[in-house]
Amino acid sequence: MKRALYALIAVATIGIATLNVSCKKEATDEFEVPSDSILIEMNMPLGAEGTTSFVSHNIASISAVSEPKGWEVTKIDMYRKEITVRSPKSFDDGEVKSGNITLTGYTALGADTSVTIYVAILENEDIDYSNAPANCYIANKPATRFLFNPYRGGGNGEVELNTDHIELIWESTEELINFIDMRDGKASLYLQPIKDDNGEFTDKVVTGNALIGAYDANDKLIWSWHIWVTNSDPTTDTIDLNGKALMNINLGADCNSEGDHERVGDSYGMYYQWGRRTPIVGPNTWNFALNEDKLTYNSDGLIVRLQYTESTADSGTAKWAEDNPTTMIVGNKDNAYDWLYEGHDELWSATEKSEHDPCPAGWRVPDSSIYEGLTISSVDDAMAWQEAQKMYGWHLVDAAGGSFFFTAQGRRNYLDGHLDIVNDDATRPIPWSGYYWTATTTDDGRASAMFFDLNSATRTWNGFEASRAMYRANALPIRCVRE
Repeated sequence: MKRALYALIAVATIGIATLNVSCKKEATDEFEVPSDSILIEMNMPLGAEGTTSFVSHNIASISAVSEPKGWEVTKIDMYRKEITVRSPKSFDDGEVKSGNITLTGYTALGADTSVTIYVAILENEDIDYSNAPANCYIANKPATRFLFNPYRGGGNGEVELNTDHIELIWESTEELINFIDMRDGKASLYLQPIKDDNGEFTDKVVTGNALIGAYDANDKLIWSWHIWVTNSDPTTDTIDLNGKALMNINLGADCNSEGDHERVGDSYGMYYQWGRRTPIVGPNTWNFALNEDKLTYNSDGLIVRLQYTESTADSGTAKWAEDNPTTMIVGNKDNAYDWLYEGHDELWSATEKSEHDPCPAGWRVPDSSIYEGLTISSVDDAMAWQEAQKMYGWHLVDAAGGSFFFTAQGRRNYLDGHLDIVNDDATRPIPWSGYYWTATTTDDGRASAMFFDLNSATRTWNGFEASRAMYRANALPIRCVRE
């Protein structure tokens, strides 16, 4: 059976081949600490204890080989497979707040294998989402542990889960998130701060996206959560459209480029097929070079590539989509090019947050009325196309004179899943169409999206539609609206 893996960082595991005389096969002795860490909450008393689990096979005993000054391994429970450490009782004699502990596991025959775990006293309070369950969690503070409920899935936590363990499915950058663990009824992850050129920690994090899966005791994926890592605060960086607060950042993005060419790639965010809660990656490079997909990585640092499949009676269901979050399901022509094979389940709702809503707690996919009354800025529309093209998006304005920038990042099309752009420059492709899903459906089995386009030959054909009917197998960006 595949071992439960909670950790993001690959932990040292050494296989020791021993001869099994009775069956003439080799057995592998292993010792592993999946969380790779024990983190003590801030404001805990000096000398506080922390515990983590380990995984072992054919290991008879474990001992601590080295400990940071002031730290102590107080208990190794071979039956429960838990390691307990105690933080320093004082800091009067050079004791340290963090460091590495080396542990060695021994087989009955005397062979050994070692692992290293990181121990630390947290300097920031935990950010706990346990009482605000959702399908997406924002992580935007360095040197901080983020907690959520691994037994609840759905837009508002309405799905009860029999979770046995959690595991990283993919992350957009290696070591984007660290120390994934599940203990005491909560899932946790940690963000490391970025170091500057002098090796000093900053108040910034590496940005990107990740997907963490919940697995049952049989190692079957039963749910997944999108972790949105950004240096922005999407819950406070908002704009007011038609009396509603809309995020000024695409779901999964780090910023709004505001027309700044150098920031355009960080403003794309993730792509979503209508009604699916799991994100789909965008282009590997900001300019859509070679139409390559963004690469992602699993906990072992191996590449996880986006897969594509046709919608069939087996694959074209919400359940199959949940079980296969790294696969885009291309449209079924007999069902209005929906990724669903039969019917048009309204997996998103235009009136309330649904079980499959991909937005963080307190936010949801907007209905189409959010974009009514907008139009392309007259300044942008009158701009020479060579200049307008450099913005990679449009300023849209409302009747009150408000101006709001939306990035043009194309879409993944419903036929084959490839990234589509309207204008193909002779030397490089330019993503010059903008699509944003809404939760509003149409009578013909499609759904409404806000759309705009730059025609690089003449601005006469510059276009904007507040609500365009789109096939649901398309994967488009989303701006979340406050509930």
